Amino acid sequence: MQFPNGTLSLGQHHKRMDNLMSSEIGRSRLIDRPSHRRLCAGMPPPNPDSASASPADPPGQRQSIFAVWGTLRLQTFRVFWIAGLFSLIGTWMQGIGSAWLMTDLSDSPLLVALVQSAQMIPSLFLAFIAGSLADMIDRRRYMIIVSWWMILVTLVMAALTQLGLVTPTSLIVLTLLLGVGGACLMPAMSATLQDIVPRSEVVNAVTLNSLSMNISRLVGPALAGLLIGWAGVAPAFIVNALSYFAFMWVVYRWEGPPLRPQQKQSLWSNMTAGIMYVRRAKRFQAVLVRGSVHFFCASALMALLPLLAREELGVGPEGFGTLMGAIGVGAIVTALFIAPALNTRFSRDSIVFWASLMIAASLYGVGTVRDPLLFACVLFFYGGAWMICMLSFQVAAQMVLPSWVRGRGLSMSMMSFTGGMVGGGILWGAVANFTSMELAFDAAAAAMAVGTFATMQYKISSNETEDA
Repeated sequence: MQFPNGTLSLGQHHKRMDNLMSSEIGRSRLIDRPSHRRLCAGMPPPNPDSASASPADPPGQRQSIFAVWGTLRLQTFRVFWIAGLFSLIGTWMQGIGSAWLMTDLSDSPLLVALVQSAQMIPSLFLAFIAGSLADMIDRRRYMIIVSWWMILVTLVMAALTQLGLVTPTSLIVLTLLLGVGGACLMPAMSATLQDIVPRSEVVNAVTLNSLSMNISRLVGPALAGLLIGWAGVAPAFIVNALSYFAFMWVVYRWEGPPLRPQQKQSLWSNMTAGIMYVRRAKRFQAVLVRGSVHFFCASALMALLPLLAREELGVGPEGFGTLMGAIGVGAIVTALFIAPALNTRFSRDSIVFWASLMIAASLYGVGTVRDPLLFACVLFFYGGAWMICMLSFQVAAQMVLPSWVRGRGLSMSMMSFTGGMVGGGILWGAVANFTSMELAFDAAAAAMAVGTFATMQYKISSNETEDA
C-alpha cells in the first residue's frame, strides 16, 4: 500500500521534484519511470506482495483461466479478495432488500429507481475528495473508520425496518448516508490494488475483483430473496452489517507498509494537482468519456428491474433474486471463458464496442420479452456484456494512471461512471413513470447504440502509464 507525499503545484518546484525523486530512486524498487511532471516526492519500501513494477504484460499473455486464478497465490490479495467478496454479497443483499422494501412502500417507478441510485449519488460529490485523501493519509486507518460508519448506518436501517418505522423518505436518506461511506471507501480500496499485487498481475487482479462482483451478484440476490421471503428485509440488512465488519477486521489485522515522513500539503493542493493531471491526460479522458456514456445507457435495466419483475413478470422476492442471478451467471461465465479469449485476440476498444451493442440489444429485449425463460436468457447476455465493459474500463484506468495520482484518478473514474449510472437511472425511471417501461427500455437501447458509435474516436487500448 502506498502513501504518497502531498503534491505540489504543477507550475512550481519541478526542479525540486527531480531532486527528491533522485534521492528516493535508490531506496525503492516500486518506483515508476522518473518524470519531471510527477508531483510526488518519495515512494514506499517494497511490498512483499507487489514486488514488481515491470511494464504490464501485453493483452492475452496472462489471460488464461489458470493465470487469472493464480493471482490468488498472493496472500495479502487473497485475504482482501475473500473479505471483499463477502462484503459484496452483503451489499447485494442490502440493495435487493432496499429495492424490494421500496416496492412495498410505493409503486412509483421514479422512487424505485431513486432508491437504486441513492447509494451512488454521494460518489458524485465525495469520491474526488476521498481519492485525494487516499493519496495523502494512512489508508488503513481511513478504511477502518469508514467501515465503522457503514456498519452503524446499516444497523440503523435494520432497526427501523424491523420496527416498521421506515418510510420512503427515510429509506432514501439512509441509503444516501450508506452511499457516503461507499464513496469514501472505494477510492482507497481501488488505489490499494497495485500496492498488493505486481503490475504484471493487475489485469488478473482486476478480473478477479470484477469476478467477485459478479459472483456476489449471483449469490447475494439469491440469498436475499430466500431470506426476505422467509424472515423479511431487516435480516438482509443485518447480514450486510456483518459483511462490513468482516472487511474492517481484515483491514485492521493487515499491518501494511510503514509510514514515511510526508510533506505537509493541503487537501486543496492535492485536488488541484489531480484536476490538472486529468486535463492533460488524453488517454485517461477517453476512459472517462466512454465509461460515463456506457453506464448512463446501461443503467436502465438495474434501475427498473425490481418494478418490472414485480408488476409485469409477477414474481416475488425469490423470483427477483433468480433474475439477478441470471445476470451474475452471464458475467461469471464471460469472465472465466469468454473474456480471456477475447483479450488475446482483440483490443479493448473493439471489445467494448461489440459488448456495448450487445447491451443495447439486451435492453431492447428486456422491454419486449415477457416469457420468463427468454427473459432470463436476455439477462444472461446482458450480464456477460456488462462484465466485459466493466473489466475493460477498470483495467484501462489502472494501466494509464501513474502511482502518485492513482487515488485521485480512480476516484474521478468512479465519479464519471457513477454520474452516468445515477443520471441514467433517474432519467429512465422518469421516462417509465410518464410513459411506460417498454418505451424507457427502447429509448435506453437506442441511446446505447448511438453512444457506442459516437464515442468510437476515444481510444482506451493502452498498457502504458500516462505521465501527463
